[in-house]
Amino acid sequence: MANLDALRSLLPTVGDVQVQADGYTLWMMWHGEANPVVLQTLEDYGGVKVAEESRQSLWFFFSVDALLATARIGVWARFNSLALGLQIFPSRLAVNLSGGKTLIFDESIWRQNVLSPTEFQVWAHISMKSVIDAALGMSMAPEKAIPAGLDKEIWSGVEIDPRLPYQSSLNWYGVLRPVGNPLDKAFQSGWREFFGQLEALLQRNKFRFTISEFFLMFPLDSLRQAKNWTRDFLNLIARLKEESPDFYWPCVMAIVDRKGLNLNDELPKKCNVEWEHLIPDYPHMTMRTALMLGDEFAVHEVRFAPSRQSPDDWASVSLRSESGSSSGSLPQLAPINLVLGKFPHCFYCGQHSHASVDCPSRELDTQDANTWSQTAQFDFSVMRAAVGKIDSALGALADEEARKSYILSELKESGDSGIMLRAFFDILWPVQYRSVNFFWRARNKDLRKAGKDLAQMDNHPVWLALESFRQKDNRELDRELQTLSLRFPKDFRIMSLRGFLAMEHGDLEKAEAFWKEAEMYSAYPVVQAWHVFLQARALEFQGKFMQAVLLYEQVSRVCPSWHDAEYRKAVCQIKSGFPDPALITLIALVEKNGHFFNKILIDPELERGHIQVLSALYGLWAGMEARAKDEEVNLGRMRNDLSAWFMPGHPFAEQITERIHRLLQVTSVKNYVAFQTLVVGRAQLERDIQGFVLQEARTFKSRFRQFAERLKTIHEESAWFPFPRALVEFDKSYNQGVASMNWAMTANFHSPDVFRKAQMLVEQEAERVKQLEGKLKFLRMVRDSTLFVLSVAESFFWMEVVGILLIFVVLPLFILYGDKLGFENVVNAIGKDRWQVQKALFLVVTVIAIGIAGLRTIFRFERIREKTLAKAKASAIARARMSAQSRRKKGVTER
Repeated sequence: MANLDALRSLLPTVGDVQVQADGYTLWMMWHGEANPVVLQTLEDYGGVKVAEESRQSLWFFFSVDALLATARIGVWARFNSLALGLQIFPSRLAVNLSGGKTLIFDESIWRQNVLSPTEFQVWAHISMKSVIDAALGMSMAPEKAIPAGLDKEIWSGVEIDPRLPYQSSLNWYGVLRPVGNPLDKAFQSGWREFFGQLEALLQRNKFRFTISEFFLMFPLDSLRQAKNWTRDFLNLIARLKEESPDFYWPCVMAIVDRKGLNLNDELPKKCNVEWEHLIPDYPHMTMRTALMLGDEFAVHEVRFAPSRQSPDDWASVSLRSESGSSSGSLPQLAPINLVLGKFPHCFYCGQHSHASVDCPSRELDTQDANTWSQTAQFDFSVMRAAVGKIDSALGALADEEARKSYILSELKESGDSGIMLRAFFDILWPVQYRSVNFFWRARNKDLRKAGKDLAQMDNHPVWLALESFRQKDNRELDRELQTLSLRFPKDFRIMSLRGFLAMEHGDLEKAEAFWKEAEMYSAYPVVQAWHVFLQARALEFQGKFMQAVLLYEQVSRVCPSWHDAEYRKAVCQIKSGFPDPALITLIALVEKNGHFFNKILIDPELERGHIQVLSALYGLWAGMEARAKDEEVNLGRMRNDLSAWFMPGHPFAEQITERIHRLLQVTSVKNYVAFQTLVVGRAQLERDIQGFVLQEARTFKSRFRQFAERLKTIHEESAWFPFPRALVEFDKSYNQGVASMNWAMTANFHSPDVFRKAQMLVEQEAERVKQLEGKLKFLRMVRDSTLFVLSVAESFFWMEVVGILLIFVVLPLFILYGDKLGFENVVNAIGKDRWQVQKALFLVVTVIAIGIAGLRTIFRFERIREKTLAKAKASAIARARMSAQSRRKKGVTER
């Protein structure tokens, strides 16, 4: 029993529809194993397998080739036993952006239950009667028996004439063209080598081909040939790029329906293909053809298709086996109704919805420096929603003035769509009107510093001319500028404005000449670089991409920090059909500045390389997102580790905690810039912590050395003290400090526990040394006072002894023998009151001895103190040596 509803559960839910197509569904039922001949026939006739399970499957056909395939199988079944049932009915195919397919048809059809036939049978929906009757060799056969489970009023048998061949109507032409300038030597040698590879491939497939004006053209007579060629071509490209890059040259290729076309020199012009916009190395074809190639190929819609969800829209294909060719690509973020239109692309913004003279960017006064930082705060889904809102709003406005009014009003809004719209116009801000005022006043070599050093606006009439240009009052402006150029022949601003005026008049070569002259008159490097940038943009605007690349490289040499020049160089390479070297530049720019990721994502001028670019961006996105998840875990670990390194309330730890908190808030935003901010910020935090720990470790070492020196001084100062018992607490505190210093001198402060202990210890020792020094002041005072008293007493003692000897020895001798020496009167005078004189002299001598002893000690006290301390230190050293020697002798004895 075949149950169609069982296949329904296998179909995905299609949300963002990429393509919708009306056609025919074939429900196939069989006994046993599916016959490979039947499956191959369905594929060769353009069948797209939508769902399959045991003994039944659903196939979709875009055209009446569904009937031809059925008839072909029916003819084969007449000569081969085939238990197969085929049911055909109209339906609609819907395909989403990820390649998921579903079928839409009448609900009553889904509820069918049919016994699997034991022979070949075909039934068709009655609504297909006119189609089947129009098909040669097929007709409705109501008289045929309808199996149980089918409504006889709706379904009918089909009669097949076995005499007809029933050939498929699917056939195409393959057209291939190398990119580049045929006059370049690199093109000539590269194309010659690559054509040798293509020729071998064509001969192996037995394709006849012709070449006209570097267009290689060949017929593809069946879907199988188209599939084989596409697979072989893509494999050849991949192999040459990896193994033999010298034999590779980028080419664009289209597989076009053969209807109404002939294989001749006019084919490239008649197949309605814009060869300059095709993506190199990816075969282009209609969405219908791409889906018929099968699941082996990944289908990529053209980035800015004018009509969407049509099977006739152009698409490109790649092999799913190629890395990043299927799931590895980001969807586009560009409002079709904004970037597409009937105009050539705009000089100021690159869009096609308006002429350069009517660009909305002309109404903007200055660059909004916050545009990209605001965009970086959006989730990817928010960005897509904002772009969809812009696209829907513009799509609902048919009038050009209404569209322009909406854009101008939205550019001033602060909502999501307003920010995204400003981002679209900010990509090329250096060539827009709002950049003129900035660059005319710039005075620096570094563009980032130039904004902080702008000159003041003077009273020069060129500023009035600039305002007239903005108001589009150009009738007299050209004549006025000519007059000003005669008055001020070397004023670069006049030539600069004349260049913009010539550009809007469509004379790009004249604009280049004016900007070249303005470059010569410019005095500052950033102004010179800007005028070179304008010349490069003019060349890019004309399609002279290689010349523009050389000028953008010149800008980078003059202003290395101006990365917009590198970006435009990559854009030119993509436009010229050489995306591989451009990707290297773009990836490097994104790694330097994540805002380039969002810029690349929305840039409408990257259409030609959007498959390679979006695949590369997906790789960057996936890698950075994975790193951000790891760094989020590391931030949590880092926050926990802070408590192991730092004491509570430590200012640096609190600062790091706040930074970690801000970075963790970034993790809620699904944006590349947010991912990069998290990764870079976490690494910077790590460096800051390591740097702080290293610096603090050096500081700790230095402070502990200072403490050791101060303890040494304290020890020396307290070495001699007359009252040892008073030093018990002092010595205990000192010994604790010495123990701490010994630990600190040998500790490794790069361990969390040691570092944290050092933080506590350094404060404790600072307080300990301070207290010891305070106590030392008191001890020093007691010591010095005692030493001073003792010194005075010593001097007084000897002076007093001398005085007493003079009084009690010399004076009596003088009294006894003085008269003999002629001092009779004196002796008589003293002798009358001898004891009184001796007492008086004793008092005088004592007073004089005290005074002289005090003065003598004052003048000699420093030497006395130093000598005493040195003697005490020498004695302590001697005792220490004796103690050490005794310990060594004791150790030798014990051994």
